[in-house]
Amino acid sequence: MHFARDMVLGLIIGIAGITPGLSGGALAAAMGIYEPIIRALGSLLRNFKQSALFLLPLACGGLVGVLAFSRVMEWMMLAYPSQVKLLFLGLVAGSLPALIREANRTGFRLRYVLATITALTLMYRGAELLAWPRVTDGTFSALHYAYFGFIYAIGSIIPGISSSFVLIHIGSYDDLLRAIATANAPVLVPAALGFGLGIILLVRAVEQVFARYHGLAYYSIIGFLLGSALLIWPDITLGWMLVVDATVFVGGIMLSTVLLKLCARA
Repeated sequence: MHFARDMVLGLIIGIAGITPGLSGGALAAAMGIYEPIIRALGSLLRNFKQSALFLLPLACGGLVGVLAFSRVMEWMMLAYPSQVKLLFLGLVAGSLPALIREANRTGFRLRYVLATITALTLMYRGAELLAWPRVTDGTFSALHYAYFGFIYAIGSIIPGISSSFVLIHIGSYDDLLRAIATANAPVLVPAALGFGLGIILLVRAVEQVFARYHGLAYYSIIGFLLGSALLIWPDITLGWMLVVDATVFVGGIMLSTVLLKLCARA
């Protein structure tokens, strides 16, 4: 049961990782499994068996989410961009109460509000800070793809940073999505190396931050989530589409509630 549940959680996180404006790390934090993932990654060499058994279903689900839904996501983002974003925004909205409770587990401090405001503000600059290098002719080298993989690692490890949003800003999102859908090794191999390097460099630092500054870290995540929501919130349409959009958003909240209950039973 736990394996199947974690596969589903990994699947959703993987899909979020390739959805523009969303962060797999932030969704993992909202679902209450971010810190366990970071701890398992940090102790993978010291306690390989236990860490690997925990990470395996999440990794399998995430891989399926990325590989199986890359082409689907490419089509859906063209055909139904608002509904896709509203579904994932509903997932985040439904998880916010649990995220706030976790943030306040060690008590509340007024400075946490400042952390939220700062993180929210940084979301508006995140794409610009990471948007290197631009290629006007659309031709990327292996070094470029390694850097893009590193960006994906940032979005996976640091909650709230949307790697897909940054890659759209650079102009490489469609290229990478197409490479995943077609299993283009010359693109995916350097991207995977960059991703792995990013995980190695970031995971220990993030683990220490959450261990020492639990409340500040979680309120920063809330700020990143709110900033992401403001960036990708679609235009409101009137008429019957408003009903459809509202239904999709509420459906995301309900799905989030179910997933949180599954996590609580672990």
